[in-house]
Amino acid sequence: MEHQVLINICAIFGVATLVIIICKMLKIRYIIGYLITGVFLSPHTSGLFSKMEEVEIYSEIGIILLLFTVGLEFSFSNLKRIKNYVLVGGAAQVFLTIFLTAALIWLLVRPSIEESVFWGFLYALSSTAIVVKVLQDRNMINTPHGKFILAVLLFQDIMIVPLMLFTPILAGVGDSPGTALLWLIGKMILMGGIAFLLAKYVIPFFLKTEMKVQSQEVFLIATVFIVTGIALLTEKLGLSLALGAFIAGLIIAETDYNRMAISCFLPFRYVFMSFFFISMGMLLDYKIFLTDFPWIAFWFVFSLSVKAIAGILAAKTMKIDWKTALAAGFSIAQIGEFSFVLAQSGLEYQLISMNNYQIFLAVSILLMSLTPFIVGNAEKIQPALVSFFGKKQKLQKKSSDE
Repeated sequence: MEHQVLINICAIFGVATLVIIICKMLKIRYIIGYLITGVFLSPHTSGLFSKMEEVEIYSEIGIILLLFTVGLEFSFSNLKRIKNYVLVGGAAQVFLTIFLTAALIWLLVRPSIEESVFWGFLYALSSTAIVVKVLQDRNMINTPHGKFILAVLLFQDIMIVPLMLFTPILAGVGDSPGTALLWLIGKMILMGGIAFLLAKYVIPFFLKTEMKVQSQEVFLIATVFIVTGIALLTEKLGLSLALGAFIAGLIIAETDYNRMAISCFLPFRYVFMSFFFISMGMLLDYKIFLTDFPWIAFWFVFSLSVKAIAGILAAKTMKIDWKTALAAGFSIAQIGEFSFVLAQSGLEYQLISMNNYQIFLAVSILLMSLTPFIVGNAEKIQPALVSFFGKKQKLQKKSSDE
């Protein structure tokens, strides 16, 4: 149809505006409004969208811009300061989540070991887009648990690459695990070398030359060129576009133009992020709540509990105090946006069924909807538990004295 892309954008933003206004009146977070918009516009709900290729493209751009701005606000110098959190805490969270999820699912449901491990892959990732946005909105990025959360999310974003590479191996397709791992390490080393050269010599010279024009428009165009160029380069190496965008953000953050880049890109990031969450809602068939609600409730509690426990244990491996560990563990106890990409690979390789995929979507959206409330109140969890158990002990002592 003529102007179909324009019609799609008009419908998406029209419905989103109405839904978000209602959510604002009810004091519901805007991200939940985007997910609700997606459910309304889903091919399972209405006939407006039969194909979603355009929306999926916009959502991918949204994730690229999100990780680019995260890199801008983080920089290599900040990354060095929390490298132990990234390497130790991040690794502990990812592998603990995979192990706990795979072991418990295998014991409870008895699927194959390969399927159990794949479910561990899906649960290992948390939502960078939601958690970082809430932390930024509440000025919590630089809090102790905010730094740990950001480090874990960064490690997860890196881990999406090996998890994607190992998915066909779990399904019995592709190279051996050893060969795949060697290729991955080689690609990461190569990308690290390229990033170093770009950060040291190429990008600073390029931006300094470009700024002689003294035009914000030209600066914006040049920055888009840098981001898309590095993102496409990482994809050519078999890594993710999002990882390349994050590296581009880290590189530009080390230049004298990082603040200017942030001010230019913030409006675009919010627009394209909305496409991502709307597209996630569009994947869900709302009828799954009618046919499988008991399973959705069970896996919701399972997911929240396992992810929170793994996050808390990962924080304690870094000898972090209980207040910070509890806040961090519960803040990352949701399913991540990259898990949706991974789940679609699982469908392709028949590691999960379509019905389980829909249950997974339902649970993920519920957890994402709850995340802003959890992250915003994460620091109150430990005092609330101390108060609860303190009162309980007093009551027990009082009853024993009587």
